[in-house]
Amino acid sequence: MVTVRAMNVRLLVFPVAVAVVAVAFWKFGSAAPAGVPACTWRIGTGTDIAQGRNFDELPAETPVRLSHTCDEPRYVYVFSHSDEDGTLLLFPSPLITGGQGNPLPAGNSVLPGNTEGKELAWTTRSGVMAATSFLAVSSKQKVAELEDLAAKLRLWSNSVFPDRSMQVTKPTGVGELLGKARSPLPSELLQRAAKVGVTEPNPNGPMAADPNLEGVWIASWKVREKKGEKKAPEQALQDKLTPPVEKK
Repeated sequence: MVTVRAMNVRLLVFPVAVAVVAVAFWKFGSAAPAGVPACTWRIGTGTDIAQGRNFDELPAETPVRLSHTCDEPRYVYVFSHSDEDGTLLLFPSPLITGGQGNPLPAGNSVLPGNTEGKELAWTTRSGVMAATSFLAVSSKQKVAELEDLAAKLRLWSNSVFPDRSMQVTKPTGVGELLGKARSPLPSELLQRAAKVGVTEPNPNGPMAADPNLEGVWIASWKVREKKGEKKAPEQALQDKLTPPVEKK
């Protein structure tokens, strides 16, 4: 009986240990071939963080970050897309003070970065009933398609309010915006990225090589808004702009 129990314990522990070792390997660049980037979608900030799983149900305005690891410098682009909210630029954003910029150095970088000793984070948007796709592209060189697109999308900024809170705003000096609500992803590359790992529960690890562009890797993470009270993104912004009513 003791022998059987010991064997059962080993059978239980061994797969868990293998999983832990596998995660550690790709995280520190040992599992993936040289030059292949890996990413981890993070929920929360500070020490209160968890790794994202596909189709996580998250409350509106949940902090989200991306850990990118590669043994070589890489140009990284991060977007989000949903039917209600359209396509947003997360990184690189010229309107985020203190954030990192491209190309990211070799090693590990956590986006969007830090400012004044405080971790920056994007957030899930409120009032998004359908799934939201977070999309990441990592490339040896600048991606002309995404460089052009980035200048025509709404983007994240910490320059809107004096408290440096992260908000979505419109780019300056742009005529017709792309990525409007209820429109498809305005990039074939991002459309391919959105298909990566759609049936896999774990979106973290080495990124997938893009089938059309050499030296480009893609990844995606799908989330849903947790059921409950919701506000449309425009209403949430209006609430922030409206000063509270003083009690008499």
